[in-house]
Amino acid sequence: MLVSGALAFLATGTLLSGASSIAQASNELNIPAPPESGPSMSNFTYKNNPPAAVDYPNVQVVTDDSKSQSRGLWWKNKVDLTRPFTLKFYIYIASDNPAEAADGLTFTLQNDQDQLDTTKKGSVATGTIGESLGAYGDFRQSIPQFALDRVKLSRAKDAYNASHHIKNAMSLEFDPYFNGDYTDAYQIPSNAQVKSHLAFTIPDADHINVHKYDGAYYMGINHYGSTDWDWFKNIPEGADSLNPVPGMTKNYGAVPAPSLVGKTDSSGPDKPRWEPVIYKWTPSADGETGSATATFGYSDSSKNTNGFQQVKLNSPEINIADKFGPEKTAYWGMTGSTGNNYMVSAISASDIPGTPGVSKTAADLTKLGQQGLRISKADGGKVVSKNDPDALLPDDHSLTTEELMHALPFDAQFTADDGNKYPIFRNKIYDADVGDIFLYRSDIYNYYDSIYNEKDPNIGNHWYDVHVTDDLPSQLRLLNGSKDVDLFYPDIPPIEKDTESPTPQSHGFKAALVSDQLNDNQQAVINTVKASGSNFADKTPIESSAVQVIPSHRPPGRPAFYINNQMQNVTQQMQDWSDTLNNVRDYDNINYRIPLYNFSQVPLVNGQYTFYLPSIKGNNPANLKLQFEGQDIPYDATDKSSGLHYTISDDNLTQNDGSTYKNCKKIVIKGLPTLDAYSTKNITANVNLGENEGKSFASTPKLTGQSQGSTITSTYYGQTEVYNLNAGSLKIAPMSFEYGTHAFFAPNSYMLPMDTYTFDEAGNPVKTTPTIDPQRGYQALSIKDTRKGSDRKEYSISLSQAQDNSESVAGQLINSDVIGAKESPFQLVYFDGKGDKHPLTPGNNDNVNVYSSGDDLPNLKSVDWNNKYGLKLNVRKTPDAPRTKNGIQDYGATLNWTVNSTETP
Repeated sequence: MLVSGALAFLATGTLLSGASSIAQASNELNIPAPPESGPSMSNFTYKNNPPAAVDYPNVQVVTDDSKSQSRGLWWKNKVDLTRPFTLKFYIYIASDNPAEAADGLTFTLQNDQDQLDTTKKGSVATGTIGESLGAYGDFRQSIPQFALDRVKLSRAKDAYNASHHIKNAMSLEFDPYFNGDYTDAYQIPSNAQVKSHLAFTIPDADHINVHKYDGAYYMGINHYGSTDWDWFKNIPEGADSLNPVPGMTKNYGAVPAPSLVGKTDSSGPDKPRWEPVIYKWTPSADGETGSATATFGYSDSSKNTNGFQQVKLNSPEINIADKFGPEKTAYWGMTGSTGNNYMVSAISASDIPGTPGVSKTAADLTKLGQQGLRISKADGGKVVSKNDPDALLPDDHSLTTEELMHALPFDAQFTADDGNKYPIFRNKIYDADVGDIFLYRSDIYNYYDSIYNEKDPNIGNHWYDVHVTDDLPSQLRLLNGSKDVDLFYPDIPPIEKDTESPTPQSHGFKAALVSDQLNDNQQAVINTVKASGSNFADKTPIESSAVQVIPSHRPPGRPAFYINNQMQNVTQQMQDWSDTLNNVRDYDNINYRIPLYNFSQVPLVNGQYTFYLPSIKGNNPANLKLQFEGQDIPYDATDKSSGLHYTISDDNLTQNDGSTYKNCKKIVIKGLPTLDAYSTKNITANVNLGENEGKSFASTPKLTGQSQGSTITSTYYGQTEVYNLNAGSLKIAPMSFEYGTHAFFAPNSYMLPMDTYTFDEAGNPVKTTPTIDPQRGYQALSIKDTRKGSDRKEYSISLSQAQDNSESVAGQLINSDVIGAKESPFQLVYFDGKGDKHPLTPGNNDNVNVYSSGDDLPNLKSVDWNNKYGLKLNVRKTPDAPRTKNGIQDYGATLNWTVNSTETP
């Protein structure tokens, strides 16, 4: 199967467990080869030079047979403490006199910002020599004997803070030498026969203690190894904080660990050995706290020095941000030290997160379609027969990458029209034509170590925040014209040992062959993907095997296009572009951008672009603006133009659910100029929608055209455009009022209108009421509210007067003197029915309230005025003599009606 090629790569990209293939090298310290391979110790940073070197790249000496040493070795990348991880490493400690070997090692998490090296780009943190194990501060400082208990502890904290130590840390110590007067006093029960020990420590001033030894007071550090942390959570104050005793102070003290040190040159049970340590970090679900567990030694005691039983211990649960800082990250590594006594110690890392494998394969979708493969969008994407009514060619642009990946798993095969079975994905693709569409897939493999190592079946880590990148060569382009690929995997968990047919995590992307021009001596287009990530592993990208695409060098048969059409709701102040618009309302203003990207060597002629709109306001072409490369596209209702133009027609469009969206608008842009090879031409559109129907509207635009000299029409589809409609609106239809022509006017009088009018599409007035009867009332405006449910908000309608009459319907009042102007004898006054008058002043935007819905939200509403309630004309003074030839002087006013709502319709 195809997948075997991917697994072959995995074997080179994953840390394999088992016997080391490294031959024992000659070194002065006689340190044997570690039991497993692992990452090079060059991935660790440290202060100054290491004390000694061996020939094993995955081994680092921490202390040699020298006195007064202090070392720290730190992995170059930080660990994210809000996520779990598991580490496996080995420690080696040897001495001619194991009973006197000193001082010890720690595995430490730390975020000491004062001990960073910008040159080495990492941490160089170290602590004090001797019993401080290269991590802690100096404990050998005097405490005043006759001071109060609280003063003793305060003085001890001040002294510790002043000494050199690694800050913001938690350590797991491997301590073969019991410093019972200072550091380790009261950490092992007095009757314990074994004084060497393991313990978790918090090496800061809040976790040191003051104890009495031989009549004097000294400093020490609290040790932990149990699972209940009364002492850690509730450190007592005053006298009770002195002399904590293991076995008496609950859950306090170290865990005895015999035979930490092997005897140099021994070949018996006490010979020095590489002893395994498994360190597991577990954060809380919210990432606020965390704790660690550790095991030391093999579960098979016969493999341990002197046959000791495997040791297990637990850390306290700590607040991550309080201990390591708000970023909740830390360096991890080993420290060690010697003092007056000394020992040989070394570490070897084995299993570290961040070493899975990545493979890359590709499928020529265009050729697969020619061989008979068909894909349906049903069920998220599936392979169907050619006769299926929903069958699509695999290179159909409407098929998303996700649908293709769902339909075509990494080991997929299909039966072609010739009856033979073929793998879908390959490392080498032959006979590719310019314009062919490829589906590339990236597969990440991450296994528990147990697949290769029966000894430790639970070693393995998630690979977090993985980015797989691909810088495409010049002959390949994504369908949007880009060449930069960045696939993201948030979490790649390891696969269990007993998983049947382990499936990698996979992402894909579509790309096109845009050129068959190769460099000298190059026979194929070659590219790889690189994966990098992890919570703390080496972030050097892991590179996949290469995929080769071998061009046919046949002349391209037809153009190839990618249309990444997108929309933007201007009314909703939408900043992003998308092929889906939500909560679209009647009369919203929509922008479109439509790039026509020809990624082939063949131009397209006689191009037409067709798309659909759910509606156009007033069915008026003035509410649709189209441009091609910044040039206005004219509307041609007759469709007789041979040049660039567009047409509008009604259409009944079938939707995905089988329903019919009636009378939507089909827009066809005709006479497009030649769309050249390797070019992008841009269409833009802006539309004011009208009244929409239903809850949703979806359509797929298309580009059609021919190759030069060909009569065969090719069709290219864009992205499906989806409107999720909030159907319904609030509309008002106000009347126009005619106050008549009079021979005489009485100053300071008020006149009622004589007639009301509407206007037809040409702007001609249409009388609606022959003669107004003020006693019965007349219609001032009508309200139509088709909003649904929670969208039916309360609203009000207000009235104001425009500054001039230039915006009057069809220019009806453009030559009339403005009513209400300073020199005008007339002014409009609104009577609210309560006895109050509200004069309108041109341009003042008075916005006099003329209707409030309250709780009354009918579908249809007629607002009626009468002789007490409504808009009347005030005669401020007798007008001057008429100036026109026919003896009539015209006066007029343009009214602005405003709907005020919690959501403007």
